[in-house]
Amino acid sequence: MTKLRSGVVGLGWAGTVHARTMAALPGIDLVAVSDLDPAKHTAFPDIPLYGDVQEMLRLELDYCVIATPSATHEHYAVLLAAAGVPTLIEKPLAPTGAAARRIHDAFARTGTFAAVGHTERHQAPLAELARLLHGGDFGELWQLETRRQGPYSGRILDVGVALDLLVHDIDLVSWLAGAPIESVTAATRTLAGPNEDTATATTVLRGGVLAHHHADWITPFKHRQVQVHTAAGVLTADTVAGTLTHHPNTAAPAPADSFPGVQGGKARLITLPEQEPPFTVEHKLMRDALLGAGPRGLVTLAEGAHAVTATEALLTAAASGRTTAVAARELALA
Repeated sequence: MTKLRSGVVGLGWAGTVHARTMAALPGIDLVAVSDLDPAKHTAFPDIPLYGDVQEMLRLELDYCVIATPSATHEHYAVLLAAAGVPTLIEKPLAPTGAAARRIHDAFARTGTFAAVGHTERHQAPLAELARLLHGGDFGELWQLETRRQGPYSGRILDVGVALDLLVHDIDLVSWLAGAPIESVTAATRTLAGPNEDTATATTVLRGGVLAHHHADWITPFKHRQVQVHTAAGVLTADTVAGTLTHHPNTAAPAPADSFPGVQGGKARLITLPEQEPPFTVEHKLMRDALLGAGPRGLVTLAEGAHAVTATEALLTAAASGRTTAVAARELALA
Protein backbone atom coordinates (compact mmCIF):
# COMPACT_ATOMS: atom_id res chain seq x y z
CA MET A 1 0.00 0.00 0.00
CA THR A 2 1.20 3.51 -0.85
CA LYS A 3 2.09 5.46 2.29
CA LEU A 4 0.67 8.95 2.64
CA ARG A 5 3.04 11.48 4.20
CA SER A 6 1.00 13.26 6.84
CA GLY A 7 1.27 15.91 9.54
CA VAL A 8 -0.69 17.33 12.48
CA VAL A 9 -0.94 21.00 13.45
CA GLY A 10 -1.83 21.39 17.13
CA LEU A 11 -1.02 18.85 19.84
CA GLY A 12 -3.79 19.41 22.35
CA TRP A 13 -6.08 16.54 23.30
CA ALA A 14 -7.63 16.09 19.85
CA GLY A 15 -4.37 16.62 17.95
CA THR A 16 -2.60 14.06 20.12
CA VAL A 17 -5.31 11.47 19.42
CA HIS A 18 -5.12 12.23 15.68
CA ALA A 19 -1.33 11.88 15.69
CA ARG A 20 -1.34 8.59 17.59
CA THR A 21 -4.04 7.21 15.32
CA MET A 22 -2.20 8.21 12.15
CA ALA A 23 1.12 6.86 13.40
CA ALA A 24 -0.48 3.45 14.01
CA LEU A 25 -2.40 3.04 10.74
CA PRO A 26 -1.03 1.19 7.70
CA GLY A 27 -0.77 3.39 4.65
CA ILE A 28 -0.11 6.55 6.68
CA ASP A 29 3.34 7.85 7.55
CA LEU A 30 3.27 10.58 10.21
CA VAL A 31 6.29 12.68 9.24
CA ALA A 32 5.71 15.98 11.08
CA VAL A 33 3.89 17.62 13.98
CA SER A 34 3.54 21.30 14.76
CA ASP A 35 2.77 23.13 17.99
CA LEU A 36 3.80 26.45 19.46
CA ASP A 37 4.59 24.72 22.78
CA PRO A 38 7.80 22.64 22.47
CA ALA A 39 6.81 20.68 25.60
CA LYS A 40 4.05 18.98 23.57
CA HIS A 41 6.76 17.26 21.55
CA THR A 42 7.51 14.86 24.40
CA ALA A 43 4.57 12.71 23.31
CA PHE A 44 6.15 12.22 19.85
CA PRO A 45 9.93 12.30 20.35
CA ASP A 46 10.62 10.44 17.10
CA ILE A 47 8.54 12.77 14.90
CA PRO A 48 10.09 16.10 13.79
CA LEU A 49 8.46 19.11 15.48
CA TYR A 50 7.90 22.34 13.51
CA GLY A 51 7.05 25.62 15.17
CA ASP A 52 6.30 27.16 11.78
CA VAL A 53 3.71 25.46 9.57
CA GLN A 54 5.28 27.08 6.49
CA GLU A 55 8.41 25.02 7.17
CA MET A 56 6.30 21.90 7.48
CA LEU A 57 4.79 22.53 4.05
CA ARG A 58 8.21 22.07 2.46
CA LEU A 59 7.81 18.35 3.23
CA GLU A 60 5.17 18.11 0.45
CA LEU A 61 2.61 16.43 2.68
CA ASP A 62 -0.12 14.22 1.24
CA TYR A 63 -2.49 15.39 3.94
CA CYS A 64 -2.59 17.31 7.18
CA VAL A 65 -4.81 17.63 10.27
CA ILE A 66 -5.65 21.01 11.82
CA ALA A 67 -6.37 20.51 15.54
CA THR A 68 -5.58 23.96 16.91
CA PRO A 69 -8.09 26.20 18.78
CA SER A 70 -11.02 26.94 16.48
CA ALA A 71 -10.20 30.66 16.26
CA THR A 72 -6.98 29.73 14.39
CA HIS A 73 -8.51 27.20 11.97
CA GLU A 74 -8.99 29.72 9.20
CA HIS A 75 -5.35 30.89 9.32
CA TYR A 76 -3.94 27.38 8.95
CA ALA A 77 -6.66 26.22 6.53
CA VAL A 78 -5.91 29.06 4.10
CA LEU A 79 -2.20 28.18 4.18
CA LEU A 80 -2.86 24.51 3.49
CA ALA A 81 -5.45 25.23 0.78
CA ALA A 82 -3.04 27.58 -1.01
CA ALA A 83 -0.35 24.88 -0.85
CA GLY A 84 -2.75 22.27 -2.24
CA VAL A 85 -2.50 20.02 0.82
CA PRO A 86 -5.62 17.89 1.50
CA THR A 87 -6.76 18.65 5.02
CA LEU A 88 -8.87 17.25 7.86
CA ILE A 89 -10.05 20.11 10.10
CA GLU A 90 -11.22 19.39 13.64
CA LYS A 91 -14.73 20.46 14.57
CA PRO A 92 -16.02 23.09 14.80
CA LEU A 93 -14.80 24.07 11.36
CA ALA A 94 -14.54 27.68 12.58
CA PRO A 95 -15.94 29.84 15.38
CA THR A 96 -18.26 31.76 13.00
CA GLY A 97 -20.26 30.98 9.91
CA ALA A 98 -18.39 33.65 7.93
CA ALA A 99 -15.01 32.07 8.76
CA ALA A 100 -16.35 28.60 7.92
CA ARG A 101 -17.50 29.84 4.52
CA ARG A 102 -14.11 31.42 3.82
CA ILE A 103 -12.42 28.09 4.62
CA HIS A 104 -14.85 26.29 2.31
CA ASP A 105 -14.16 28.79 -0.48
CA ALA A 106 -10.36 28.64 -0.02
CA PHE A 107 -10.31 24.90 -0.69
CA ALA A 108 -12.87 25.23 -3.51
CA ARG A 109 -10.70 27.81 -5.29
CA THR A 110 -7.66 25.54 -5.36
CA GLY A 111 -9.63 22.34 -5.94
CA THR A 112 -8.05 20.80 -2.83
CA PHE A 113 -9.84 18.06 -0.91
CA ALA A 114 -10.78 18.74 2.72
CA ALA A 115 -13.10 17.31 5.37
CA VAL A 116 -14.28 18.13 8.91
CA GLY A 117 -13.56 16.00 11.97
CA HIS A 118 -17.09 15.37 13.25
CA THR A 119 -16.05 11.99 14.67
CA GLU A 120 -19.42 11.37 16.35
CA ARG A 121 -20.74 10.18 12.99
CA HIS A 122 -18.30 7.27 13.29
CA GLN A 123 -19.58 6.04 16.66
CA ALA A 124 -20.97 2.52 16.07
CA PRO A 125 -24.51 3.16 17.47
CA LEU A 126 -24.89 6.35 15.41
CA ALA A 127 -23.43 4.85 12.24
CA GLU A 128 -25.91 1.97 12.44
CA LEU A 129 -28.78 4.34 13.29
CA ALA A 130 -27.99 6.37 10.16
CA ARG A 131 -27.83 3.22 8.03
CA LEU A 132 -31.26 2.08 9.22
CA LEU A 133 -32.89 5.49 8.81
CA HIS A 134 -31.39 6.17 5.40
CA GLY A 135 -32.42 2.69 4.27
CA GLY A 136 -36.06 3.44 5.11
CA ASP A 137 -36.32 0.56 7.60
CA PHE A 138 -38.35 2.55 10.16
CA GLY A 139 -40.67 4.62 8.00
CA GLU A 140 -41.42 8.31 8.35
CA LEU A 141 -39.20 10.42 10.61
CA TRP A 142 -41.25 12.31 13.22
CA GLN A 143 -38.84 13.97 15.65
CA LEU A 144 -35.27 13.92 17.00
CA GLU A 145 -33.86 14.59 20.48
CA THR A 146 -30.24 14.90 21.59
CA ARG A 147 -28.63 15.13 25.02
CA ARG A 148 -24.89 15.66 25.54
CA GLN A 149 -23.73 16.31 29.11
CA GLY A 150 -20.67 15.94 31.28
CA PRO A 151 -18.25 17.72 33.60
CA TYR A 152 -16.21 20.65 32.32
CA SER A 153 -12.89 19.30 31.14
CA GLY A 154 -10.93 22.56 31.33
CA ARG A 155 -9.59 21.92 27.82
CA ILE A 156 -11.85 24.31 25.92
CA LEU A 157 -11.29 28.01 26.55
CA ASP A 158 -12.12 29.73 23.26
CA VAL A 159 -15.78 28.69 22.83
CA GLY A 160 -18.73 27.72 25.02
CA VAL A 161 -20.65 24.48 25.26
CA ALA A 162 -22.64 25.20 22.08
CA LEU A 163 -19.65 25.25 19.72
CA ASP A 164 -17.78 22.61 21.71
CA LEU A 165 -20.49 19.98 22.28
CA LEU A 166 -23.85 20.97 20.83
CA VAL A 167 -22.35 21.48 17.36
CA HIS A 168 -21.93 17.67 17.24
CA ASP A 169 -25.68 17.21 17.59
CA ILE A 170 -26.52 20.02 15.19
CA ASP A 171 -24.47 18.10 12.63
CA LEU A 172 -25.95 14.73 13.62
CA VAL A 173 -29.62 15.65 13.27
CA SER A 174 -29.08 17.22 9.85
CA TRP A 175 -27.16 14.12 8.74
CA LEU A 176 -29.67 11.64 10.18
CA ALA A 177 -32.67 13.48 8.75
CA GLY A 178 -30.99 14.19 5.42
CA ALA A 179 -32.12 17.81 5.65
CA PRO A 180 -30.55 21.14 6.66
CA ILE A 181 -31.65 23.19 9.66
CA GLU A 182 -33.77 26.21 8.72
CA SER A 183 -34.37 27.92 12.07
CA VAL A 184 -33.58 27.66 15.78
CA THR A 185 -35.02 28.79 19.12
CA ALA A 186 -32.69 28.58 22.13
CA ALA A 187 -31.72 29.53 25.66
CA THR A 188 -28.30 29.45 27.31
CA ARG A 189 -26.85 30.18 30.72
CA THR A 190 -23.35 31.20 31.76
CA LEU A 191 -22.34 30.05 35.24
CA ALA A 192 -18.56 30.44 35.27
CA GLY A 193 -17.88 32.29 32.03
CA PRO A 194 -16.70 33.67 29.78
CA ASN A 195 -18.93 31.51 27.55
CA GLU A 196 -22.17 29.59 28.03
CA ASP A 197 -22.02 26.44 30.17
CA THR A 198 -25.47 25.06 29.34
CA ALA A 199 -27.64 25.33 26.23
CA THR A 200 -31.09 24.13 25.21
CA ALA A 201 -32.56 24.53 21.74
CA THR A 202 -35.21 23.44 19.28
CA THR A 203 -34.24 23.35 15.62
CA VAL A 204 -36.59 23.07 12.65
CA LEU A 205 -35.28 21.08 9.70
CA ARG A 206 -36.33 21.52 6.10
CA GLY A 207 -39.61 19.64 5.74
CA GLY A 208 -40.78 20.59 9.23
CA VAL A 209 -39.20 17.91 11.42
CA LEU A 210 -38.32 19.20 14.90
CA ALA A 211 -35.12 18.39 16.78
CA HIS A 212 -34.75 19.16 20.50
CA HIS A 213 -31.28 19.57 22.01
CA HIS A 214 -29.65 19.92 25.40
CA ALA A 215 -25.92 20.21 26.11
CA ASP A 216 -23.96 21.18 29.20
CA TRP A 217 -20.66 20.71 30.96
CA ILE A 218 -22.05 21.12 34.48
CA THR A 219 -23.07 17.46 34.97
CA PRO A 220 -20.89 15.12 37.10
CA PHE A 221 -21.41 12.18 34.73
CA LYS A 222 -21.12 11.68 30.98
CA HIS A 223 -24.33 11.37 28.95
CA ARG A 224 -24.39 11.05 25.16
CA GLN A 225 -27.71 10.12 23.59
CA VAL A 226 -29.62 10.63 20.35
CA GLN A 227 -33.27 9.60 20.12
CA VAL A 228 -35.14 9.38 16.84
CA HIS A 229 -38.94 9.10 16.81
CA THR A 230 -40.29 7.34 13.71
CA ALA A 231 -43.56 5.74 12.61
CA ALA A 232 -42.09 2.37 13.68
CA GLY A 233 -41.05 3.54 17.15
CA VAL A 234 -38.16 5.21 18.92
CA LEU A 235 -34.51 4.42 18.24
CA THR A 236 -32.07 5.43 20.98
CA ALA A 237 -28.34 5.58 20.28
CA ASP A 238 -26.27 5.75 23.47
CA THR A 239 -22.60 6.25 22.69
CA VAL A 240 -21.52 5.99 26.35
CA ALA A 241 -23.13 2.55 26.72
CA GLY A 242 -22.35 1.68 23.08
CA THR A 243 -25.94 0.56 22.40
CA LEU A 244 -28.76 1.10 19.92
CA THR A 245 -32.25 0.30 21.26
CA HIS A 246 -35.57 0.08 19.46
CA HIS A 247 -38.79 0.76 21.40
CA PRO A 248 -41.39 -0.27 18.81
CA ASN A 249 -44.66 1.44 18.04
CA THR A 250 -47.18 -1.39 17.70
CA ALA A 251 -50.19 0.78 16.87
CA ALA A 252 -52.26 -0.54 13.98
CA PRO A 253 -51.73 1.19 10.63
CA ALA A 254 -54.01 4.18 10.05
CA PRO A 255 -55.70 5.37 6.86
CA ALA A 256 -53.61 7.57 4.60
CA ASP A 257 -52.99 11.09 5.94
CA SER A 258 -54.06 10.06 9.45
CA PHE A 259 -51.91 9.86 12.57
CA PRO A 260 -51.76 6.16 13.55
CA GLY A 261 -51.26 6.80 17.25
CA VAL A 262 -48.63 5.16 19.40
CA GLN A 263 -48.70 1.92 21.37
CA GLY A 264 -45.67 0.46 23.10
CA GLY A 265 -44.16 -2.95 22.48
CA LYS A 266 -41.20 -4.86 23.90
CA ALA A 267 -37.90 -3.02 23.54
CA ARG A 268 -35.00 -4.75 21.82
CA LEU A 269 -31.28 -4.12 21.49
CA ILE A 270 -30.14 -3.88 17.89
CA THR A 271 -26.98 -5.84 17.20
CA LEU A 272 -24.18 -3.54 16.11
CA PRO A 273 -21.47 -4.52 13.65
CA GLU A 274 -17.93 -4.55 15.02
CA GLN A 275 -16.41 -1.14 14.54
CA GLU A 276 -13.10 0.48 15.29
CA PRO A 277 -12.65 3.68 17.33
CA PRO A 278 -14.10 6.79 15.61
CA PHE A 279 -10.71 8.44 14.98
CA THR A 280 -9.45 5.23 13.36
CA VAL A 281 -12.54 5.03 11.14
CA GLU A 282 -12.14 8.68 10.17
CA HIS A 283 -8.48 8.38 9.18
CA LYS A 284 -9.08 5.18 7.24
CA LEU A 285 -11.76 7.02 5.28
CA MET A 286 -9.39 9.95 4.73
CA ARG A 287 -6.58 7.62 3.64
CA ASP A 288 -8.84 5.67 1.27
CA ALA A 289 -10.33 8.86 -0.20
CA LEU A 290 -6.87 10.18 -1.04
CA LEU A 291 -5.88 6.84 -2.54
CA GLY A 292 -8.82 6.97 -4.95
CA ALA A 293 -11.83 5.52 -3.12
CA GLY A 294 -13.67 8.86 -3.00
CA PRO A 295 -14.91 10.91 -0.03
CA ARG A 296 -17.48 8.33 1.16
CA GLY A 297 -18.35 8.72 4.84
CA LEU A 298 -16.40 11.94 5.46
CA VAL A 299 -18.02 15.21 6.56
CA THR A 300 -17.74 17.83 3.82
CA LEU A 301 -16.74 21.45 4.35
CA ALA A 302 -20.27 22.42 3.28
CA GLU A 303 -21.73 20.25 6.05
CA GLY A 304 -19.23 21.59 8.56
CA ALA A 305 -20.05 25.17 7.59
CA HIS A 306 -23.75 24.46 7.98
CA ALA A 307 -23.21 23.05 11.49
CA VAL A 308 -21.29 26.18 12.51
CA THR A 309 -23.83 28.57 11.00
CA ALA A 310 -26.76 26.77 12.65
CA THR A 311 -24.93 26.83 16.01
CA GLU A 312 -24.17 30.51 15.52
CA ALA A 313 -27.90 31.07 14.88
CA LEU A 314 -28.58 29.18 18.13
CA LEU A 315 -26.40 31.62 20.09
CA THR A 316 -28.07 34.57 18.37
CA ALA A 317 -31.50 33.15 19.21
CA ALA A 318 -30.50 32.70 22.85
CA ALA A 319 -29.17 36.25 23.10
CA SER A 320 -32.20 37.83 21.40
CA GLY A 321 -34.94 35.60 22.74
CA ARG A 322 -36.25 35.19 19.20
CA THR A 323 -36.39 32.37 16.69
CA THR A 324 -33.48 32.83 14.28
CA ALA A 325 -33.25 31.70 10.66
CA VAL A 326 -30.16 29.89 9.40
CA ALA A 327 -28.40 31.70 6.54
CA ALA A 328 -29.81 30.75 3.13
CA ARG A 329 -26.36 30.05 1.67
CA GLU A 330 -25.76 27.37 4.30
CA LEU A 331 -29.05 25.74 3.39
CA ALA A 332 -27.84 25.61 -0.21
CA LEU A 333 -24.48 24.18 0.86
CA ALA A 334 -25.95 21.46 3.07
